[in-house]
Amino acid sequence: MRLLILCFAATRLLMYRFLHRRKKNFDHLFAVKIRQTFESLGPVYIKLGQILSMRPDYINDVYCHEFEHLLDSGRPISRSKMRKYLNRVAQPNQRDIVESLGQPVAVASLSEVYKVELASGTFAVKVLRPDVRDIVQEDFYILRRLVSIFGNRFGRLDRKHWIDLVREVESWLLQETDYIHEMKNIEAMRRDLDSFDNILIPRAYPEFSNQYIFVMDWVEGYSMLDLIRMKRKDELPHFHFSLEEKLEELIHDVAIKSLLRGYFHADLNPANIIITPEGKIGLIDFGLIKFFSKEARRGTVLFLLGITSNSPELIFKSAELFAKNKSTFNREEVYEDLSKLLYDYSGMAAKDVSSTKVILDILKLSLHQGFEYPWSLILYTRSAVNLDGQVLRLHPHFSFSDYGKKRLLEVYTEAFIKEHASVSHLVDVSEDIVSVLQDLPRNLKIILQDIVLRKHKTAN
Repeated sequence: MRLLILCFAATRLLMYRFLHRRKKNFDHLFAVKIRQTFESLGPVYIKLGQILSMRPDYINDVYCHEFEHLLDSGRPISRSKMRKYLNRVAQPNQRDIVESLGQPVAVASLSEVYKVELASGTFAVKVLRPDVRDIVQEDFYILRRLVSIFGNRFGRLDRKHWIDLVREVESWLLQETDYIHEMKNIEAMRRDLDSFDNILIPRAYPEFSNQYIFVMDWVEGYSMLDLIRMKRKDELPHFHFSLEEKLEELIHDVAIKSLLRGYFHADLNPANIIITPEGKIGLIDFGLIKFFSKEARRGTVLFLLGITSNSPELIFKSAELFAKNKSTFNREEVYEDLSKLLYDYSGMAAKDVSSTKVILDILKLSLHQGFEYPWSLILYTRSAVNLDGQVLRLHPHFSFSDYGKKRLLEVYTEAFIKEHASVSHLVDVSEDIVSVLQDLPRNLKIILQDIVLRKHKTAN
């Protein structure tokens, strides 16, 4: 039955393409049609569209822009259907919580979220949508078959890349539909961020949770999405702290510092970040946590350092770490293209440039030259892009180029000092950032010298 539904949807799209392909604005019209089809087909295709919105190396930009609308897509389930479902999946000790559920406060493609107030406290209750895991598995079985047959006929890449994309998205979605997995993620982040007084990770309640229902503390405050909408109306609340400083703390402590932890929150959209009345940064939704290999972590730092330091050399260093097939390329031509992109970005405020476009253009350029970035970097970039959008709206004078250059260098240096026992080896592995150090302010050289000196004293 599901196959028939998918075939019917695909047939409608093909017919639409055949009838309207000669229209002047066909790509835009067809992108809208595909986006609407994804919405009607449910979570797998909504998530696939969300991922494709970040991959202009797979599809044309006009489709990427249209698929961005899927980032906040979700249709609520009827109350009667949800009640029957909850009665079926709830455990006896969850009955009081389930009976207290009213209308959802948030609806996503995979779940609905409720706010529950009990005598023991206020809780967020996340409920997996009915049968969503079965739909995910069935849809991906069909997708794998289709991609293996037709993968060479769509987009800019061959069958192998499409198969890799389908497998990766399937892995993400299956993780996000398993709340036992999410509970492990939230506990790991609570443990690792316990020393950060400014970061709030809600407590999970495994005794009241299962694979379908996830109970955690409610985080009171304004989501970044709320604040963005308030700012548009000039209705931002008056805080006793600087909102701009909170955003910088978010970038440093959550995004950049994650390169030291070896894993990162891969879904930092503005609805998943809460600013509390006390000035803490609350994180919610831990279904998608991605881990770095040492190579991927190093390459990611070099990639971002290359962007913030206006260095084509560092960007190529990062790309070469991931090159599966050593391809030939015209270095001068590519350097020229990269330099044009980086020149427009370097030193400018977020309001004056789209760092999103710069990053994605660099990814496209690298791919066309035969380099292949790992999905950990793509997901990390996706999180960075989400933060970039929030910076653009709430902190327009912030320059990631200036800020990131210093912070990323600290992370790079600290990571490699931890990994290598001798100062001489640190110098060897750091040759690829010497040219950047020469152009950085003197205080950054002092940072590097101090860290190396402390490591040398410890070794002795």
